[in-house]
Amino acid sequence: MLERLTPKRTVYASTILLGAILTLANLGIILHKSSRVYLFQQALCLDYHRHHNPTSISLRGHVEERLCKVPAIQAELSTIDGLDGFLQNLPRMYLPCFPQPSTPGSDEDLLMESVLVIALLILGLYKELLQQYGLRRLVILSLCCSALAVLYSISIFWLHPAWTAHTALLSSFFDLIGGGDIVRITIVSKCIADILPADELTNAYNYISGFYFLASVCGSAIGSLLLDDHVYILNSLSIACYLFTACLASTIPANYGRESRLEDDSQPLIHSRHQDISPRSLSPSPTRLLSPPSGTPPPELRRRKSKSLFPLLLESWSTSFSSILTLFAVPNPTFTVVLVFLLYGLAARIEILLPQYTSLALNLPLANVNRILALKALVSAVILFALPTIRKRYLEPRYVNKASGSSIAVDLFIIKVSLVANTVGIVGLVIPAGVFFFILWLCVYTSGVGLLDSLTSYGVYTLPPGADVAGFYVRTGFMNTIAALVGAPLWSWAFRLVVQNGWMSKTVEF
Repeated sequence: MLERLTPKRTVYASTILLGAILTLANLGIILHKSSRVYLFQQALCLDYHRHHNPTSISLRGHVEERLCKVPAIQAELSTIDGLDGFLQNLPRMYLPCFPQPSTPGSDEDLLMESVLVIALLILGLYKELLQQYGLRRLVILSLCCSALAVLYSISIFWLHPAWTAHTALLSSFFDLIGGGDIVRITIVSKCIADILPADELTNAYNYISGFYFLASVCGSAIGSLLLDDHVYILNSLSIACYLFTACLASTIPANYGRESRLEDDSQPLIHSRHQDISPRSLSPSPTRLLSPPSGTPPPELRRRKSKSLFPLLLESWSTSFSSILTLFAVPNPTFTVVLVFLLYGLAARIEILLPQYTSLALNLPLANVNRILALKALVSAVILFALPTIRKRYLEPRYVNKASGSSIAVDLFIIKVSLVANTVGIVGLVIPAGVFFFILWLCVYTSGVGLLDSLTSYGVYTLPPGADVAGFYVRTGFMNTIAALVGAPLWSWAFRLVVQNGWMSKTVEF
């Protein structure tokens, strides 16, 4: 938080640095993910044809992709995709109450309140480690663990059939250590909220998200070029990208992410309904801002006992999951918002099947599927870059209440339009009308990418008087976590039934 005392140019440079780290890290993720389904499919295909048709295996241990489209292989691949999605979302358990960045309107006080709640809700092991070791060390650890996860995965596939393809799922163990992209995005976003002025945070998140999706475009495009013949070079580029980003992260100032730990251990991690959560009460005091991150600790800090890792996790989980019984014990419209978070999160998890479904529905190799996914990411980036301008120039003059300055109607309009786009697009994807219309419907579906931000903003603005903003973020955070952990296995099981029973040609699975 010392960065608020630095010149404005330094704050912007730091924000650009943190945004570049998120963008480059996402490029490493996409470079690997663009080949993950292909590698699992090849491993399963080799096992299948080794027993049923050994002559189809080439001298270099490769099977043509068209021979891998049999129901037995695709059903097993769907199961592995679901397990892989579940394991990759396990690091969410470190941060069960992390709120999604919202897109509020013009109410700066409410925006400041929401931004500062982000810092309060980063619970669990990484909250403690962030305060002790700072952002730089945690980001470097996370990136190195991600690089090791990719190295482990391609080693398993390289050594196949000495090792089973299912063993590659254990690469998620490295993300459990480093936190994976979920924890990495969380702690970096928290530090961006610390150093950037509140009235500029929304636009910063929008632009960072846009560049994040542009990295997805580049990663998918590179994957489409290298997937067929140079899949291990593709994954080597992913490792190199992680390591380069780790070198870039080494330039993060050492004090970033560190906070004063003078608060008593009995202070609640989340403010209760009866506590003041105004921007002034949440803001750090000048004493805390001026306290050096290193050197001789004050007497209060020396008296504070350090907690071991297991009690930290236990305290975080018990604090968070004790709220499960009251997740829906809220009045409308908050009840409806929380329920929509859960239902939309479960529905959106169907995207884990998108590469496999696209390949089967259009009879395309996965390399060409990556080109389609690159277009999807490009549409997402364009929408996120354009949404702030559309909102300010066209929606706010029409829907904002001039008396109160509230932008509830703008958020509600974006929510409705996004839901219609998602629904129409996903229904259109099951219509067998060729590649052109499939891509068209996919773009329609993707145009609803702004739904979650507006839904979060709408939920905050419509809280009843005296309601706890932090409690709302706890509930939505739980909904996102539950949807991520349950949705991937659920959709993969449903798709397995579709493939096994020969329903694919009828396109009824969505």
